[in-house]
Amino acid sequence: MYIDLAIVALYLVGITGYGVWVGRNAGKNTESYFLGGRNLGWFVIGCSIFATNISTTQFMSGSGLAHRIGVAAINNDLIGGFMLALSAILFVPMYVRSRICTVPEFLERRYDRRSRLLFSWAYVLQNVLSMPTGFYIGGLAVLGLFGFGPEYLPVACLVLGATIGTYSIFGGLTSVAKADTIQVVLLVGGGLLVSFIGLHKAGGWSVLHEQFAATHFELLLPRGTDMPWTALPGIALHSCYFAFASVHIVQKVLAAKNQHEAQQGMLFSGFLKLLAIPLFAVPGIVAAKLYPTAVGDATYALLVRDLLPVGVSGLVMAGLLAALMSTADSGVVALSSVIAMDIHPSLTKKKNPDPRAALRLGRWVSAVVMVFAMATAPFAGNLGPIYPFILKLSGFAFMPVGVCFVFGRFSKRVNHQGAFACLLVGVVLGFVYVLFTSLPGLKAMLPAWFSALHFYEILPVFFALITAILFGVSWMTPPPDEEHLAVLRPSKNPEATGAEGLPLWKTFQFWFAIFLGSLGLLYVVF
Repeated sequence: MYIDLAIVALYLVGITGYGVWVGRNAGKNTESYFLGGRNLGWFVIGCSIFATNISTTQFMSGSGLAHRIGVAAINNDLIGGFMLALSAILFVPMYVRSRICTVPEFLERRYDRRSRLLFSWAYVLQNVLSMPTGFYIGGLAVLGLFGFGPEYLPVACLVLGATIGTYSIFGGLTSVAKADTIQVVLLVGGGLLVSFIGLHKAGGWSVLHEQFAATHFELLLPRGTDMPWTALPGIALHSCYFAFASVHIVQKVLAAKNQHEAQQGMLFSGFLKLLAIPLFAVPGIVAAKLYPTAVGDATYALLVRDLLPVGVSGLVMAGLLAALMSTADSGVVALSSVIAMDIHPSLTKKKNPDPRAALRLGRWVSAVVMVFAMATAPFAGNLGPIYPFILKLSGFAFMPVGVCFVFGRFSKRVNHQGAFACLLVGVVLGFVYVLFTSLPGLKAMLPAWFSALHFYEILPVFFALITAILFGVSWMTPPPDEEHLAVLRPSKNPEATGAEGLPLWKTFQFWFAIFLGSLGLLYVVF
């Protein structure tokens, strides 16, 4: 145990030092801090997006879900990967061309400032609610792997938070993106190692398939299961927000050198999402074979502790922490950017706010949220299973944002009145639904038939409601003026995309076709 603990400690010190070093010059101005000087390449962008999208929660809770239902547990990842690839076609060129600095800025250009501020404040609230859950899962991983008692959970959360906060608050997006690149190698390598050794211990793929073919090797399951096929439309709608409008994701794209690097980076992250089968599904199915009675979020930790030799388990544990850190650090920088560049200008009466003051405010607010997350993380277990809570929170609270982005991108009739009504009603209803279906005291007040519905079955109804609000209010009010449609138009003097003169095998279209074929093959096989 002490060898594993030493490896984890060295990793935490090393990644913190590296993050601080690469971001040592990032605080000169807001663009260098929040957008890495717009100088990131496709590989770093793709790794950072993937690392942001994959958290310890998915390793722990995702494998726990796969223990019960098999490969169907990764539908979120596969559909999410497709949406990332689709975003590279439909949204990334517009974002890069418009030179926006934050995601909420698009809402102001397309609609108005009220919509920008409403989304910004909702995003801050979402971070306050969700960040403690990440530290809680990370703390559980530490306790489970090293055999510590629950009394050490606050200490584990404190160590994780202090490490992440140091380099992300100090170094900005440059630190986060480059640290994420290293962490992707570690979390993927560690995850594949668990799957490989687990398959060997379980007797191989054929043995697992023979025993669990009818229950764990189908991507599309019937209603009444934890991930029914009827949930797929809700998953797709949920993934739209992440791929099209998530601050965590789009911020990496805005930091690209050019359009080609941005598109390839987004597509590369979609390819990496296909690794969900060996990273999450296989360990869960292996655990179903080796530990039939194991349940919940402890499944993955049980595999690592029992199957891996000393030293190797420490490296895998570091990979789990990398998954947590790569999600949390992006959240810290994204939160800072929203505070500094979207909210701060509304708090000052100056026409030209001091960017240094905005940067300081963003850093301080992020630090306060981090401290709050560390302090409240030990109590996150009262919410029940963490993974469904996070999916519900991001899905319902920010579905209205995704609706405004999608229809604002493709419809010239929706206007700022419709967008504000959609955001206001949708965000409030979203948070109310999450709280009433997550807190035991409030959940008891809901009708039994409503509580029995899978939240992904409710999400399309929620989508239809807020879409009706967006178009209904827009049609009852005047159409948007030319100023608010300008962001949708191609530039009269387009800049070079970076793809000029490339051979076919280096083009986005070539790799997009390969991605679609790979994704389709998985659904045919499973």
